[in-house]
Amino acid sequence: METTLKNIAEHGTVEKKIHKIVDSMGADVAYQFMNWAQANVELDRVDKPSVIYILPPAGELDFGWAQVKDRPDAQIAFVAPTDFDFDGEENDDIIEQMKRLCIRFIKKLNESGLFEQIEGRQPYRVLYDYLDRNVTGIVIEPKLKEEQGILICGDSEVRTEDVLENGGD
Repeated sequence: METTLKNIAEHGTVEKKIHKIVDSMGADVAYQFMNWAQANVELDRVDKPSVIYILPPAGELDFGWAQVKDRPDAQIAFVAPTDFDFDGEENDDIIEQMKRLCIRFIKKLNESGLFEQIEGRQPYRVLYDYLDRNVTGIVIEPKLKEEQGILICGDSEVRTEDVLENGGD
């Protein structure tokens, strides 16, 4: 049995699934996938609200009878650029807007069928004066659990298009 993945870009990775969900939110939302150091640089070019899927530092591979599901320790930031001399009321407004962007994202994620439903309490941290660029927002750390992983019995390749078009079925 073949154990190597020939072209990881074609497989249904967690990152590709998150990207697809953000794309479904519309053109008014930007998407980034990077670590915090890269985000610090790239946000200089962002001029609209953005969802940043931070490169997970760790996670779990859940081995089942027929497939392996990825369960990354996810961090997802929802940020918007702000002026340097904003006042507290303006900053609070941006934070509230980013909470609503987070709600839109979780709603789309739950509707996608790509991950187990996210329900209940979801703690967040306010992202303020954390990066070089003047952005404000929130960061959540959801417990992402794939519904469909990489098949290990029979056809071991699950292509992104197949998973996304069939909603993980």
